[in-house]
Amino acid sequence: MSAIAWLRADPRRLDVAIAAVTALLGTLLVLGAPDDHDAGWPEVAAGVGAFVLVALRRWQPFVLLAVAMVWTTVHVAVWDRPTPMVFAILVLLTTACIRLERWSAIGLGAVVAAWLYTVGLITNETEYGDARAVIGIAWAAGAVGIADAIRSWRRYTESAEAELQAAVVAAEAEASRQVAEERLVIARELHDLLAHNLSVMNVQTGAALHLLRSDPDQAEASLTTARDAGKTVLDGLRELLAVLRHEHDDGAPMSSLPSADDVDRLVDTMRASGLHVDWHRSGAPRPLSSVASLAAYRIVQEGLTNAAKHGDGSVALATAWADDGLTITIENGTAGDIDETGAGLGLVGMRERAAVNGGRLTLDAGGDRFVVEAWLPADGEVTS
Repeated sequence: MSAIAWLRADPRRLDVAIAAVTALLGTLLVLGAPDDHDAGWPEVAAGVGAFVLVALRRWQPFVLLAVAMVWTTVHVAVWDRPTPMVFAILVLLTTACIRLERWSAIGLGAVVAAWLYTVGLITNETEYGDARAVIGIAWAAGAVGIADAIRSWRRYTESAEAELQAAVVAAEAEASRQVAEERLVIARELHDLLAHNLSVMNVQTGAALHLLRSDPDQAEASLTTARDAGKTVLDGLRELLAVLRHEHDDGAPMSSLPSADDVDRLVDTMRASGLHVDWHRSGAPRPLSSVASLAAYRIVQEGLTNAAKHGDGSVALATAWADDGLTITIENGTAGDIDETGAGLGLVGMRERAAVNGGRLTLDAGGDRFVVEAWLPADGEVTS
């Protein structure tokens, strides 16, 4: 560790070092003064006093500055010769000005400069007139300037540290938000993947058991549908695990995740499971972002699954394409109680999928009909 680093590591060491240098400079000033007086005990006492005052400069610098000025005034008035206290006054003035605003520091510096001239610390005369005013003002101005520079640097470093801390806090908050968002995405994917396909498997295996003896061919078809649903679950889980293991770091799309183009296959699967789906399509398809396309598929999937679970066996599906995006409407009768608030996990997931893509989703559970309507913007559309 360097000597400077060692001193800066502890402010007390730095203060003692500054005090020692200040006392030394003051002593050299006295020894080099052009007068016939030898330095005596007053100068020794002043040198020790300068050392002590500067070493304690962080404690009430204004009080210590006043003590030094009074001490110096008495010394000059009684013994009429320079004192080692002069440099201590400049150090204490600098320390005091650091704690003041700029104009207050300038005012204090002007007072000390006038006082330096009045007590006559600088005794050398020149042919250009009394040099005491010029030197006293210059010394005080230098102390004020140094204090202003130190104060400005401290404010700059404090501001930089505050900005850095704010950036760290913002980064941590963003990281927490991203983690929470990723958890929501995983939860939605797991729910949509499992709820739909397990529902299909349950219905189809039940149908197979019922038809096993009376209609073996239909039972086999039901089991095939259940097997395909199980395979879809396994493929989807493998894909999610690959994402969690960062096996898609290259940004490539997840191949097994469905899109809006797979709604046809989804409808066929639901029809094969026994749900009567009346699908009405209109408009020319527009490009959707990969996330919005997945959202469209999942919304239709969840709507049809809810219709199969809670409906009367039939559902009307409408997909309407327009220049600004895709509108999905799912309407079915209700055969039992249904959550009209949309607080169920699946319905919440549908709302979140629409919202995260800049779209919207509404639910209407009036009477004996349940209607889900969602709108997703086309790729490149700006939503407000």
